[in-house]
Amino acid sequence: MLDIGWQEFLLVAFILLIVIGPKDLPKVLKSIMSFVRKIKSMAYDFQNTVDDMANETELNDLRNDVTNLRDSKLLKETKSEINVLNKINNETKSDIERDIKKIKK
Repeated sequence: MLDIGWQEFLLVAFILLIVIGPKDLPKVLKSIMSFVRKIKSMAYDFQNTVDDMANETELNDLRNDVTNLRDSKLLKETKSEINVLNKINNETKSDIERDIKKIKK
């Protein structure tokens, strides 16, 4: 944030004490702190809004990717290949079971 060392802070405090006076200094400091809190709050809200927008954009990109994947030929081809492999697996199982029955007889 502000790169103020103790020497600069002491100088500012001394100038404030001379310009404002010891009587009104607490009121002025309270006003300054209130202003700083408001600025920090606004910066925090702005950062959260930017983060939310970025997350929403990323989510939209992910949704588009999933939709594209769902509609792609590759997924359909993969499903058909899985079906073929399942058929082969079932045929192999039935052949093995048939052979086992033959051996037992």
